[in-house]
Amino acid sequence: MAYPTLSGKESISVVECTTVFFLLVAIVAALREGGKWLTPQKFWENIKTPNVHWLSAKNSLPWQQIGLSYFAGGMGAWVYYGSTEMGANTRLSWWGVFGYSVGSAAPALILIYIAPTIKEFVGDKNGFSVTDFALSRFGRSTQLVAAFVSVMYMFISLCAEISTIANVATLFSGDSAYTREVVLGSVTMITLLYTVLCGLPASVVTDRLQGIMITGFMLFFSIFLLASNPVDAAEMRAVSKSTTSGFVVMITLILAVISAELFNAGQWQRVYAAKSTADLRKGLALGASLIFFVMWFFGILGVVAAAKYRDDFDNFDKFHYLAFFYLAESLDKGWHVLILIFATSLCVSSVDSIQNGLTSVLYRDILNYGLPVNAVRVVCAALNIGAIFVAVEKIDVLSLFLMVDLVCAIAAPALYLGLIRTDINTFIVAPTEFGTLMGVVCGSLAVIVQGVVLELDGAWTDAYGAVFSNKDDPYAAPPLVHRAWGAFGNFWLPDGIVVEGGGLQAFGGKRTMLTFILAIIFSAFGSMFFSWLDVYFRGERARQPLITIKGDRTGLEDNEEETA
Repeated sequence: MAYPTLSGKESISVVECTTVFFLLVAIVAALREGGKWLTPQKFWENIKTPNVHWLSAKNSLPWQQIGLSYFAGGMGAWVYYGSTEMGANTRLSWWGVFGYSVGSAAPALILIYIAPTIKEFVGDKNGFSVTDFALSRFGRSTQLVAAFVSVMYMFISLCAEISTIANVATLFSGDSAYTREVVLGSVTMITLLYTVLCGLPASVVTDRLQGIMITGFMLFFSIFLLASNPVDAAEMRAVSKSTTSGFVVMITLILAVISAELFNAGQWQRVYAAKSTADLRKGLALGASLIFFVMWFFGILGVVAAAKYRDDFDNFDKFHYLAFFYLAESLDKGWHVLILIFATSLCVSSVDSIQNGLTSVLYRDILNYGLPVNAVRVVCAALNIGAIFVAVEKIDVLSLFLMVDLVCAIAAPALYLGLIRTDINTFIVAPTEFGTLMGVVCGSLAVIVQGVVLELDGAWTDAYGAVFSNKDDPYAAPPLVHRAWGAFGNFWLPDGIVVEGGGLQAFGGKRTMLTFILAIIFSAFGSMFFSWLDVYFRGERARQPLITIKGDRTGLEDNEEETA
């Protein structure tokens, strides 16, 4: 049965009904507090003047809920495209699938080791997001940098999520601008409604349900879909390759995804919501395991698609990023409805986490300075409306994703070297705020200098999202959009490799891998070198924040106050 199989109204109805279902689940969860039903008046008071539990579910969740919530928050409708595209592309194959799977799961494994230390240092009073560690460890300047990077990453993620569910809905119903716009608005606004009304604890309840749905669907659907698309061992061996390009994309994806997810404030909320350190670590381990296996499952489907449609992919009659949907194309209409329900659940699970994460960046200052919570809600709503605009206009999100991943790779080493809080020796000192900011500068300069060495003219994206360093490139498909001038174009990662439709295959170039490695190395080196230089010239004054606002306190000060 060829696409489209649903009408526009049917696609809209499926998406809206699924999203409203989670809205109702969240409202029911929010109406229960401490095992008792809230009165309408109390529920309204919680909405108007939310307490810390409503904002963060702080220190309340056991490991099972942490694991399922982290898993659901980390998944999204993009999984239909991500590792599936890797597996379908014989140039990348299993290395690409493994890289995407490991890269998606690895941030949780890293958090197992660093999150308890950060949580203890920041303190219960101040801990809501990654930006709170930046403020407690360094100061206001570093917090602003971390907030900028975190919000930029989550905003682009939000754009990508709602664009993906709109793409899936229009794939099943035909490319209708009306269907696309309604789906974009419905998913974004309905999820925003329940995150604003019900808070993080209710969102975690929906995460648990979504996590169970995702796991159950994967186990059930994998058997049916693989049975409907039989391929023999010889066909699988023919497309199962180990290539240099695949290995390069594996390394690049691991570096990029880890760097970006360390700035995902939505996932950091799970850190502060864990009941204990043991719950946090076991929950993160569960979340990482589930994420890895789901990504690996979709990667296997991509390899199966490559085996079944090898000639079509080689002749560009079919596109790698649609591999999953080629396998599902022959299924009956009812299966397509089920796939759309699953896609919507994946999208909603990620979107509500991003929305909560966007607001969490400001929670600490909201509480410390007695600012109105509604101000944060207005900012979050504005960002969501902006994301709808980006998606409606079909502004290329993938190239933005690549760029923001690189920015995260520049900032992550400088920030997280702050875990070193005491001097190791005379030359290796605990990073200072000046050193941290200079680490970000050095990482940025490394990217720019590489662009100078490569003599880039700038960066242009074509109609398929591929990035080119020359607007006259014969392989570019017009219309072209100018992204950056000269060496600054290197931030857009114009790898110089022609790839079908741009897509995640753009991660496959050695130049892109080198850019990420240089950014990380120079960020770390710059942070440590300039911290040493700062301490050498300014002495103990270097340990203080560069900018101090009345009321700012370090994590250690608050911990001492709580202990007292």
